[in-house]
Amino acid sequence: MKILIILFLSIVTTAAVSQPSIAYEEKHPAGFYYQKIAKEKVRNDVTFWLETMEASHVNLYHFISKQQLTALGNQLLNEYSDSLNHFQIVFLFSKLSAALNEGHLGLVSSRITDSLYNNSLRFPFMIRKAEKDAWRISYDLSAAQQLEMNDRIVSINGITVEELNKRYLQLFGGLDTWKYEQVGFYSRKLLFLDGIHSPFQIEAIKENGEKRSVTVAGFSRAQADSINRALAAKMNSQGNKPYEFRFLTNQIGYLNYRSMRNDKAEPFEKFLDETFQQLKDSSAKGLIIDLRENGGGDSQLGELLIRYFNRKPYILAGGMKWKISAPYKTFLKGQTNYNEADNRFYMSQKDGDTYIYINQQLTQPEAREPFFSGKVAFLIGTGTFSSANMLADGVVSYQLAKTFGEPTGESPNDFGEMFNFMLPNSYIIARGSTKMFTRANKDEKDFGPVVPDVIVKPNANDLRQKKDRVLETAVNWILN
Repeated sequence: MKILIILFLSIVTTAAVSQPSIAYEEKHPAGFYYQKIAKEKVRNDVTFWLETMEASHVNLYHFISKQQLTALGNQLLNEYSDSLNHFQIVFLFSKLSAALNEGHLGLVSSRITDSLYNNSLRFPFMIRKAEKDAWRISYDLSAAQQLEMNDRIVSINGITVEELNKRYLQLFGGLDTWKYEQVGFYSRKLLFLDGIHSPFQIEAIKENGEKRSVTVAGFSRAQADSINRALAAKMNSQGNKPYEFRFLTNQIGYLNYRSMRNDKAEPFEKFLDETFQQLKDSSAKGLIIDLRENGGGDSQLGELLIRYFNRKPYILAGGMKWKISAPYKTFLKGQTNYNEADNRFYMSQKDGDTYIYINQQLTQPEAREPFFSGKVAFLIGTGTFSSANMLADGVVSYQLAKTFGEPTGESPNDFGEMFNFMLPNSYIIARGSTKMFTRANKDEKDFGPVVPDVIVKPNANDLRQKKDRVLETAVNWILN
């Protein structure tokens, strides 16, 4: 394999960003909904999946060996005698993807099972947090609404949540904390795929310790629209913008940075100008930036934020590797807005080559006005992911601010630049990655999360009392 060193990051980020496509996409034949797939055809899909992943991935066997991955594929296939249904195939390829142990890989999709799910009666609870033996509720969407936020579901249709977690954690890659986050997020779909359907017999434990048994019906697709509207209104009333700022009672600024996306209604740069002007005008004692619910987005927004409070040299990533492959070229060409000029660099390279960008020098930030020179604290946790994780890593590695909370949901040594591809016999839509981003300290062997300067883990009493121990600890640091 030929490896070239690229000195300019702009060269390796020229691929056009447009509408997502699916490499090797084909329309499934009539009647496919009701067909099982012969075991040998699924085996051929496993081979196709493996060849595509090997061709496009920078380092596919960074966690599991090829021998182990091949053995796992055979083991999963040997659980079936002659054929598999669509649900079984989704679980099989999800387990294979998860075995690579990457946060962006895991649950695969199928238009067949997605269509059936969309027309099913769905599990009527939103899960705030998946724990070892319980799913903690954020919203009860059932007609009866007998459960409340932070109540814990411990059993569904006679199956303990602990057992469900054991099944579903196998379907996601990455750190354990991130896997639990994913189980909670996909809980409704996972139950459907697993054959756990309405009515749902729920065993729960209320916040006061009272045990509660309830039976609830799922909600239909027709009901989903009105539920979504009601939820959106409720969440907006509680604050659901990508970024918001307010002052705490002790003249400390609090920036809740939920998503690294640019809100067209309030562009991030304009928001930051106004926020830091307020900090200056009020002679604020400090600033707290909360990344605990930030799943990522545009890393350049993180670079912009840093310039308002930091003058130290830093980098957010030590470098990047990019694999050149035929599958990813096929994916790019399938983009709705594919532009040959924008993709000329990648398309001109030889399949099998790996291009490497090494961040040779630290960035010397150009301070933005109004500049804040007071104490700055970042809050991070298991929900800090992707570009937000990259921001947290740079802050911790170069001590740009004090960090509080829990380790993040993934390693900064992260595989990304994802693409979709379809398997030829099962029509499963799988995902692959083409890039590896290196953590800010350039240690490619460290696949641990970003660890804050001060570890603060909320406990059950904090949740019951609606107490934010992480925020309180950061406030105390600023005041003392």
